[in-house]
Amino acid sequence: MKKTTISLVTASILIGSMAPAQATEEATSFTEMFTKGTPSGQIRLGYIWLDPEEDGAKSTYDLALGGQLKFETAALHGLSLGAAFYTSHSIIQPDDENFNDELSSPAQHYDLLAEAYINGGWEDFNIRVGRQLIDTPFADSDDIRMTPHTFEAAVADYAYNDFSVTGGYLSTWQGVDAGYHNDADFDDMVAGSDGTWMLGGSYGSDLFEAGLWFYSVTDVVDVFYADIVAPITLGEDITLTLGLQAVVQSDNTNLQTSGEIGSRVEGNLYGAMAELSVIGITAGIAYDHASVDEGEALFGGWGGGPFFTNIDTLVANEFAAGQDADSYTLSLGYDFSDIGVEGLSLGYTFGHYEGGTDPMDNTADAEVDEHNLYVEYEITEAWSVDAVYVVSDDKENDAATEWDYNRAQVRVNFTF
Repeated sequence: MKKTTISLVTASILIGSMAPAQATEEATSFTEMFTKGTPSGQIRLGYIWLDPEEDGAKSTYDLALGGQLKFETAALHGLSLGAAFYTSHSIIQPDDENFNDELSSPAQHYDLLAEAYINGGWEDFNIRVGRQLIDTPFADSDDIRMTPHTFEAAVADYAYNDFSVTGGYLSTWQGVDAGYHNDADFDDMVAGSDGTWMLGGSYGSDLFEAGLWFYSVTDVVDVFYADIVAPITLGEDITLTLGLQAVVQSDNTNLQTSGEIGSRVEGNLYGAMAELSVIGITAGIAYDHASVDEGEALFGGWGGGPFFTNIDTLVANEFAAGQDADSYTLSLGYDFSDIGVEGLSLGYTFGHYEGGTDPMDNTADAEVDEHNLYVEYEITEAWSVDAVYVVSDDKENDAATEWDYNRAQVRVNFTF
């Protein structure tokens, strides 16, 4: 499941950063590292409901309470420590047939030391080793359920004026997209692979933002990704934002990982988007085309993914299997702060996706429409609410399939 957002630009452009939380005060001793440290956290109440139309499938739901508690020490000679505990527990605990495990795992709860790292920051250079939040195009925290994804990794970042360079190695990850085990622990990012190397550079200014990235997923795929987004001011309170993206993927699977994945991982994707904002109203359009041959599938990354047409559930590479895939989205949103209701936004996104469902069969066609209605309300700096209602419709098959369903999710957040 992927999170819908108010802005196509916000949802799609991840020009990349570790985005480390820097210690705000310098310590002069080991003791001061902790006495001057910074606690933070979030308490989240989440509700989810899924109503499939397929014969024999039952509606599932859950109400869960969870969140995170974090502590980061002050820096001593540039070095600081951080740790965060993530948890989620089902409150109502429905029976197995009606239980939706996306909020609290199949065991109806999880408790996890999700962040535990040492951070070194000296002027414009930063390095972090351990369990950590990461936000890059193909590996990101994607906070779409109760707690974000985190990665066991070593990542370094150097920033100079409007430029930044990020590189590192990622070994394992955890989170809802990683698939919950009963203990919701860290797991291999790809079965049979020995981890992922990444290197990326980005540029950001008032004129445009651009990124160029390379990921090597050992024994799986090499990925080159680039994007550029430029906001153009057309008048007072009128902005047109244009974007382009491209990804080239080359298969390097060995016999073990190709067997786990079920195909080669290879193909190209090209996309474009435009977004017009006028006095609180934002209208957007986006298009992605994936070029894939029979026996191949396209890799979408770990987390929300960078593709312009990724919305709540469907993503641009969902049907990039065995044949070319096309997807487009149309969106309309409104920011109520222009009429005095600060922090309130709502909108609608329509997505159309077509391509294939089987990498080894180029005649296995798919065509699905998805409708997202969403609202976000930042009530205060501490309190916020977000909700999404999804209608998915399989246009390829007359009988109801797994792509025919309604889904709702509501989250109430207290952040401190």
